[in-house]
Amino acid sequence: MVAIGRAASTFLSWTTPQGIQTPLELSQRPEGRFTICKRDISPGDDLLSIPLSSCLKSDSLENLAEKLAHEKNRGSKSKFAPYIEFLPTLEGDEASGRPALSHLPRFWKGKRLDLVLDGGQLDARMRRDERPDIDQWALACVDSRANFLGDGMGYAMTPMLGKLVA
Repeated sequence: MVAIGRAASTFLSWTTPQGIQTPLELSQRPEGRFTICKRDISPGDDLLSIPLSSCLKSDSLENLAEKLAHEKNRGSKSKFAPYIEFLPTLEGDEASGRPALSHLPRFWKGKRLDLVLDGGQLDARMRRDERPDIDQWALACVDSRANFLGDGMGYAMTPMLGKLVA
């Protein structure tokens, strides 16, 4: 195992004052980040407790991407700066252990797209999803990490939740 990077350490320090609670620990190997639990878990135990106040929320995925881009542009002034600095980058950052979003199909080009034999469904979906008016990093983060909160509640970028699945 390798040590978690500065962005991960800062993010984990940020989670406690946000009220985020979990018995899971973030670890890292050369091939990526993962979570582990070093204590017994019983049926019914909470693995993650995240107040909605610690989430970026919006009524639509597009608006959520715009909010995420806005918070990223605010830099260290954003309440969410440690979370944003922990999210993947477009090309990845090996030094900090931040993964790349460029592996997502929305960024595929030419020969790689030609290898997909799905009757043109992926290509049609990519054209439908093409939104040059929205920050592509934010849109990719939202598309790959946002969760639906329920009817009338919209969508959220939920800190720590992505570590259970990504």
